[in-house]
Amino acid sequence: MDVTNDELIQAVFAATAEAKHRALAILEGKELPVENNDPLLLRMGEAAELLNVSRATLWRTIRAGRLEKIELFPGSYRLRRSDVVALANGKAVSRG
Repeated sequence: MDVTNDELIQAVFAATAEAKHRALAILEGKELPVENNDPLLLRMGEAAELLNVSRATLWRTIRAGRLEKIELFPGSYRLRRSDVVALANGKAVSRG
């Protein structure tokens, strides 16, 4: 979808303060955008790639309690995309 500069400027002026801060963080590379059509669960390799770490580092992060793995069936694990994105954005992940 192509957006004209005029449309972009109008959207900025109409946006809430929170939306402006989030958009600026995304544009500066400080935060990852979340797409509505992204999968809810990521395979370990996908999560490691998104975090730009090795799979070994990802598993250390899980063992340290910074991410929670989900076991789909014995030996098959996934991570919540929202948790991985929150960790990448520097936010602590906490579950119940």
